[in-house]
Amino acid sequence: MESTGIGIVGCGNVSRMYLPILARIPDVDVVAVADVDAARAQQTVEEFDLPRAMSAEELVADPAVDVVLNLTPIVAHTDVSKAALTAGKHVYSEKPLATSVVAARELVDEARQRGLAFGCAPDTLLGSGFEAAREVVASGAIGRPLAASAAMFRSAMTRASFYSEGATPIFDMAPYYLSALVNVFGPAVRISGLTRTLSAGETPVEPPAGGSIASSGVIEFASGVLTNVTLIWGSDHRHEVPAFTVYGSTGVVDFPNPNNFGDPAYVRQHGEDSRTEIPGSRQSESWPHNLRGLGVGEMARAIRAGQTPRASAEIACHVVEMIEGLVTSARTGSRVELTTTCTPAPPLSAEARESLVG
Repeated sequence: MESTGIGIVGCGNVSRMYLPILARIPDVDVVAVADVDAARAQQTVEEFDLPRAMSAEELVADPAVDVVLNLTPIVAHTDVSKAALTAGKHVYSEKPLATSVVAARELVDEARQRGLAFGCAPDTLLGSGFEAAREVVASGAIGRPLAASAAMFRSAMTRASFYSEGATPIFDMAPYYLSALVNVFGPAVRISGLTRTLSAGETPVEPPAGGSIASSGVIEFASGVLTNVTLIWGSDHRHEVPAFTVYGSTGVVDFPNPNNFGDPAYVRQHGEDSRTEIPGSRQSESWPHNLRGLGVGEMARAIRAGQTPRASAEIACHVVEMIEGLVTSARTGSRVELTTTCTPAPPLSAEARESLVG
């Protein structure tokens, strides 16, 4: 099978999550890396035994690079993806796709006009836990879907930082939960929201006074399902506390953390006292807990098959508008009608996942 050449732009901490899994995928090869810090790029080459480091400009022009993997900070996502698409490269970007729906649409349109594949994180939703739970909902095992609740709690911010300026945390973490909702229920049509964000340099509120930053919204999907989503930075717990539950007419499915790959999922019928682990949802113990890079491998195969990647930029663009709509609704006090749409792909099969991870 012909190998797909991957060029990584951005050699920070996230690249170290991707590189071990990319090395396992049999038909992709990381052929180059780039970073604004040339020394860091060279260090990455040496640490992971990669072919070469170069500038971002050289990387997007390199004929050996088929797919540009954009792992830059959020503020640079749009510019790097645009440069890669303009150079005729397929692109897979970390989330969010952009920080405005206008910019996200422009990127999607650019890729479409050039006939290029365009994918975007999170690929955690391709993991066994989420996909097995999604299949249970789709099968009708809990009856007709009625509603869902998604919530994330993280430790309170105790100092101002780049991450805590304005809506940046929401754009960083909401894609996990909103992408999960979209993959289960399809596109959303309107959203109402409330937020509390920090301005640059503002001192966060210390616990126990409350969350330094919080957002909450009610989402209506084209399918008629109503959901709520809440993200709060105010927990005393060190780690992320997730909750993602889908309620049906006959039962309930507890999804795993959408920020992880293979945590188990559970189903319970109304009236029953206990829940049952969904078969196939628990990831193999022989695999690394983190499989970031799975979406890149899936996209490489989709390119060769002439298909749209499952972790598509179309979904990511819709999610950007949902986040922007939540923030706009909070500011104006009015419900926001969404203008983008998307079509989620069928779940990734266990066989396809195994062939990718090895």
